[in-house]
Amino acid sequence: MAKLNDIKDSNYLTKEDCEPAIKVTVTRCTSEDVSMANEPARMKYVLYFRECAKGMVLNLTNFQRIVTLSGRDDTDDWAGVQITLFNDPTVDFGGKLVGGIRVWVPQFAPPDVTNAQPPAQPPVTNPGYVGDDPPPPTDDDIPY
Repeated sequence: MAKLNDIKDSNYLTKEDCEPAIKVTVTRCTSEDVSMANEPARMKYVLYFRECAKGMVLNLTNFQRIVTLSGRDDTDDWAGVQITLFNDPTVDFGGKLVGGIRVWVPQFAPPDVTNAQPPAQPPVTNPGYVGDDPPPPTDDDIPY
């Protein structure tokens, strides 16, 4: 049976193309006019991959995620970088959740708080002693 993505024709990856997630290898990044016919030109960066014919229009969020994964902030250095693309239903546009393609970035697990230890404190040798005050009297100083 046909799905919406089968009927609509796009030159670029759509969120439906990334469900389930796909692992791809970057081959190049180009600047292209991504506008529809009879619209003013809209130049955007488009990533292409070894594993699929369609490119992905690059947005700022996904650009930053690829920089995080690769450690390279120049798209000319991304050839060979492997990324995973997925449909993230929490992507919003115009105040509405519409879903969209995201580059997956592994999250660091939070620290294990059950085994966390507070920093070591030096032992208190004279608990009554404060700053420059003289130490408190000992039992020997009390006359009986």
